[in-house]
Amino acid sequence: MSVCPTCGQRKRRSLPQNARLHTIFTRIAESVKAKDGEYHSAMWWKVMLKSHFLGFVEFRKPDGAVIQVLISTADLDVEALNKFMTQVEVFAAQRGVYLDD
Repeated sequence: MSVCPTCGQRKRRSLPQNARLHTIFTRIAESVKAKDGEYHSAMWWKVMLKSHFLGFVEFRKPDGAVIQVLISTADLDVEALNKFMTQVEVFAAQRGVYLDD
């Protein structure tokens, strides 16, 4: 796990990681039809893959109702984002979508 040597906090994702992740969502959107037989936007794929691989945080309201909030990639540290990116890239590769390295 990467931590800041000064404050000890876990290091957040990097800008290059974020750019790579958005590139793969764009490539998936351009190339892959969802199970409904339709092409969807990169944002749609991002939400679907985050829900599949990262999940939700649940909050219970005073009346007992539950609110589910999708886990944000902005809250992931470098290690967790790397894991998510690997899962997304495997998903993409299984559908013939690859990034140029």
